[in-house]
Amino acid sequence: MNNLTDRTAAELAEALDRREISSVELTVACLSRMTAEEPRINAFITPTAEIALRQAAKADERRKDPDGRTLSPLCGIPYAAKDNFAVRGVPLTGASEMLREFVPDYSAAVCERMEAAGAVLLGKTNLDEFAMGSSCERSIAGPTRNPLDPERSPGGSSGGSAAAVASGEAVFSVGSDTGGSARQPAAFCGLVSVKPTYGLVSRRGMMELASSLDTVCPIAKTVEDCALALGEMAGADPFDATTFASCGDYRAFLGEDPRGLTVGIAEEFDGCDESVIRAVKRAARKLELLGVSVEPVKLPLEMALEIYLIVASAEASSNLARYDGLKYGLHGEGKIAADKMRDARTRGFGDEVKRRIVTGTYALSSSYGGGYYRKVKAAQQSVCRETEEILARFDAVLLPTASGPAFKVGRYADDPNALYRSDRFTTAANLTGCPAIQLPGGGDGTMPVGISLMGRKRSEGALFRLAAALERELEDDVRKECANRGAKSDYFGGRLRG
Repeated sequence: MNNLTDRTAAELAEALDRREISSVELTVACLSRMTAEEPRINAFITPTAEIALRQAAKADERRKDPDGRTLSPLCGIPYAAKDNFAVRGVPLTGASEMLREFVPDYSAAVCERMEAAGAVLLGKTNLDEFAMGSSCERSIAGPTRNPLDPERSPGGSSGGSAAAVASGEAVFSVGSDTGGSARQPAAFCGLVSVKPTYGLVSRRGMMELASSLDTVCPIAKTVEDCALALGEMAGADPFDATTFASCGDYRAFLGEDPRGLTVGIAEEFDGCDESVIRAVKRAARKLELLGVSVEPVKLPLEMALEIYLIVASAEASSNLARYDGLKYGLHGEGKIAADKMRDARTRGFGDEVKRRIVTGTYALSSSYGGGYYRKVKAAQQSVCRETEEILARFDAVLLPTASGPAFKVGRYADDPNALYRSDRFTTAANLTGCPAIQLPGGGDGTMPVGISLMGRKRSEGALFRLAAALERELEDDVRKECANRGAKSDYFGGRLRG
């Protein structure tokens, strides 16, 4: 194993500062790892080796001659971007036949900021088509597999982004999260991911699934790496009216003592694997030892999931209406516009996308005079109020990220409803716009499980403060548990040791 590809972004930034390595050397190491791992993992849809080497050389020049500028810690660090973010001149497929040939002449705001920071783009990663899924199987590129066990899913829809980091192909990655699409893959791959407050990171240039729920998220090996990445990604964008100013460097919160903070523990464990229950309860005990006040709390998780499924499908139906076989995407065949639209959507959309379009269109149907959807939105407001009242009493709420470890590839191929339920612990954060952070909590002896901290809006600082302290406290126990249970690899921080 090349040690460079197994190190964290923070460690590599220090090595670059000390001139121990160059960005070109680091990028070549990642590209070599991609060559070795891709036949097994399939994390990337579009590698961008030429762009990466060019950006790496430019980063090395910037480090030699900073010209009085303060360099970003990410200058020269290779990363991957989910293939629902536009990068000028690079195919943007959304893992869909509908956009197989589309090449944008613009870049997403987050990719512009990464380029400005000097980060090196290794390629575009695999996802469920149009980010609709939780397994990274429904893609024109085929399924991505979990680096810790290729028979298992890396989660979805940001499965390629998580797998790229866990396999050492990328140092960190950019994913999206509409209902848990970055946090669940991070949990399945033993990684950290931050779902920021809605509006903290610009969505400009990101392929829309559900506009009121979509967020841009870093996925990395450690809490510190996520803080580094979020610091570069976050902030107001004059072209995205939903955005607001960032507080700056999130690393400032990592060393703060969490003593005196209060955390609610959501003990709604129905259907959870024993390893998940053990991980959440152990994390609660660790927090108490750190001087954090912990008490049980009940979140409206089931209601949030049911509302999320309708809202997400309705907004997806509206957003995907632009793919009409005439102006956008795959061109349909036929004599009249209706025939062309029917042909393009039949050939261009996969089964899951069609399922959600039909569900969303039904929910918005004029047959109901909009009454049904109005009731759904009223119920969403009720869930938001209840959640906000709970979070007003706590600095964060501790809960599982998913009900178990990664499942086998293909397990839910014929049961989409069961797969939807895998998001029941994550959707509340998207529905309310609140931030949440996922970190490794332990495992079942062979695969990792995740735990999450969710806070009130714009409370990323408190979440980083708690998550960093919890990460330090859990590391030895989780690695000891891994060794005692005979696991073949170390699943803390996605670092493969087997």
